[in-house]
Amino acid sequence: MRLLAFVLLFSSAALAQTTVTGVVLERGSGQPLQFASVRVEGEATGSTTDRKGRFTLHLDKGRHVIIASYIGYTSERKVVESLGSPLELTFHLLESRIEMPEFVVTPGDNPALAIIKQAIESKERRKERLLNYRLTSHSKLVVMIDKLDGGIVDVGAGNARMAQFSDSGATAILETQTDAFWARPDRYKEIIKARKQTATIPSRSNILISSFFIIDFSSDLLQLSDRAKVVGPISNAGLRNYDYTLTGTTLLDGARLHVITIKPLNENDPLLEGTLYIADGSFALAMVDVRLNQAAKPTFFKDLRFRQNFRLFENSFWMPTDVVVDASVEISMIVNLKMRIDGFSVLQDYVINDDSTETVFDRTRIKVLKEADERDSLYWSMNQKLINSDQELDAYRRADSMKAIFDETRNDFALTDAIFGKSLVYDRTRVTLPGLLGLYHFNRVEGHALAFSTSVVRPITTLERIRAGFGYGFQDSKLKWDAEFAVEPADRLTLRVGGFDRLAPIDEGTSMLSEFNTTVSNLFTKYDDKDYFRTMGVSGSISTDPLLLLPLTVTVIHQKYFSVPKSTEWSIARRSWNYRPNPPVNDGTITSFGAAISFDDRLLFDNAGEIRRFGMRRHVPTLRYEYSVMDLSGTASSFWFLSFSLNGSFDLDRFGALSYRLSAATSSGGVPTQRILSLTGSVPYLADSWRFRTLQPREFGGDRRLTLFLENDFGDQIFRWLHIPLLESSGFGLRVFASAGWTDLRSESRMYQTVPVLQSTVPMYEAGFSVDRILLVFRVDFGWRLSHFHQGRNFFVGISTPLSF
Repeated sequence: MRLLAFVLLFSSAALAQTTVTGVVLERGSGQPLQFASVRVEGEATGSTTDRKGRFTLHLDKGRHVIIASYIGYTSERKVVESLGSPLELTFHLLESRIEMPEFVVTPGDNPALAIIKQAIESKERRKERLLNYRLTSHSKLVVMIDKLDGGIVDVGAGNARMAQFSDSGATAILETQTDAFWARPDRYKEIIKARKQTATIPSRSNILISSFFIIDFSSDLLQLSDRAKVVGPISNAGLRNYDYTLTGTTLLDGARLHVITIKPLNENDPLLEGTLYIADGSFALAMVDVRLNQAAKPTFFKDLRFRQNFRLFENSFWMPTDVVVDASVEISMIVNLKMRIDGFSVLQDYVINDDSTETVFDRTRIKVLKEADERDSLYWSMNQKLINSDQELDAYRRADSMKAIFDETRNDFALTDAIFGKSLVYDRTRVTLPGLLGLYHFNRVEGHALAFSTSVVRPITTLERIRAGFGYGFQDSKLKWDAEFAVEPADRLTLRVGGFDRLAPIDEGTSMLSEFNTTVSNLFTKYDDKDYFRTMGVSGSISTDPLLLLPLTVTVIHQKYFSVPKSTEWSIARRSWNYRPNPPVNDGTITSFGAAISFDDRLLFDNAGEIRRFGMRRHVPTLRYEYSVMDLSGTASSFWFLSFSLNGSFDLDRFGALSYRLSAATSSGGVPTQRILSLTGSVPYLADSWRFRTLQPREFGGDRRLTLFLENDFGDQIFRWLHIPLLESSGFGLRVFASAGWTDLRSESRMYQTVPVLQSTVPMYEAGFSVDRILLVFRVDFGWRLSHFHQGRNFFVGISTPLSF
């Protein structure tokens, strides 16, 4: 009975609502008017026409006046009676022409500058009065892949049907309906009420929100891409960066608008170009139609354009009512890829300066309602604010077909899977299998070695992961294994238990090369940056973050250490060379108890019940403590470590971003060889951030350590400001870096060392610069030692690529 009552109530609401569809055309030519405003008089409800001039509205029962308006045209009104039956309307708007206003211009004066200066003053006054607002939105993002060639598209097991879809391109669509809230100074929250997407996109990946579209083009600085911030045209800084030209006057709903074109005074600065429409009297932005200049475009983008209409609310505030984003992307590397991106959002139902808005804010920045993914076609037909084109409807149908084919074939094996590995998916369970490249490795201790590792994610509800690996070295004749189980008995609580008998490198967490790259380096250059020992034992940990503010991990590990010798001199190249010896460690047993706590106050993203953190962490403090009891050669003792790290970055606006990493660690008691702290060095000719470029691995060490890394990413600004030939238009970026490190070895630890440890009680300093975005993905580092000079490594040059490590 309750279900029947709900259905009847829902059906009654549906019948009481009238869906109005229609089109807005230019009178005379009959051409559709794109992005015209269609609103209901006296209400906050409205819509915007699409690229074919079409619109849709949903009206409650009663009499309504609908107004269609467009900049430069006379508005038209229609009276409709909403009785529940669908209505269709056609508006014909007549272009209006008015004469340019008269300005008293003295020599050297620019009338556009006078208008812009008044707009700046007006903006500041409105900012003082705008305390908060809320709105509803319907947003859509359409990504169209036009061309994909020049590379190999592996569609799995020779499936011709999937290849057919790949050859003809693809279209991906995301749509959401949200409630958005804003309050001073910068509080923001969105609640996604409904979402749908083409079937090949997981629903949890659809987090399209209004803030993606709502851009305040009157701001002093605009973050519109991954490049430097763009100076806003309605700002005091904009007066020094833009050329303004008053090109005419037009009308919107009978109100006069000043039409001002803008272009950069210097094309090497990241700025906008296009047209501003500023309301006479209030000097507020009524519309913008701008694009990023070449210096401001993000990587891979050929064009990025924004069009935004505003509407006057409560006779005081011009708020955006629709936003259009047009972009084109071209990637010419291993594959040639061309994409078009269309973004569109209708913003309506504004409530401004309402005290109840203040109550919605908490740490959850985005909340997806659990029913957002359950909205059916009836819901969307009653609430659709953006009409899907025939192409988009076809894309939805094609995506359904593609997903069905993908689901049938996703666990089939292809040649690339055999080489690189494969993940098998069964509902929520994922099984990872290694490829041929992951089965073999080589180093100077094991010689030729085979290894097999696999993991199973979420085989049952509470069991989060099972990981297991087995290996055998043919030169040391040792079987190795490693296994771990992770369970989540409650939200934000993870328990891990593992055991192992394996070969491990000293400074395992900071080793520069992956196992595959270490194998290649050994076989062809006889260079290995790692020193090894054998270890066996058990481990356990508890990770929790009940307040989503202080992530805490407690660990215990019991392990035995064994020194291992170099056992081979074999290689493919440089056979006359010798591998360096593998140094011994302190054999024995160590049992360690540790805890690490951090602080993370980022805003939260509630994705239909799955809580994640939102945005970047600006400054990340972490405190760690570890107490260890050891028995080395029958002698029992203990030691402890206390360490603190702080990582973060500062936004320097047009001077880029300054990132830093500060760490300090101290100890008490004698620390064995395998636990010594070192300054992280680099492999020759390979660059990596957050390590000393001019140091060799473990060149300096100790049981106390202090390091500071600084790096400033200028992007391409320096090259543009200095007008350096070729570089200013190359798209290359510039980074500068500086590093400092100090280590000390106390006498209690010195007695345990099996090999000499070089201290850096006189701090180690280095500095340099990097040129990045070379062919979009490469970076070259140049570094110099500023202290501890020695023969052969005072200067460093290295390259970083996505496949370096």
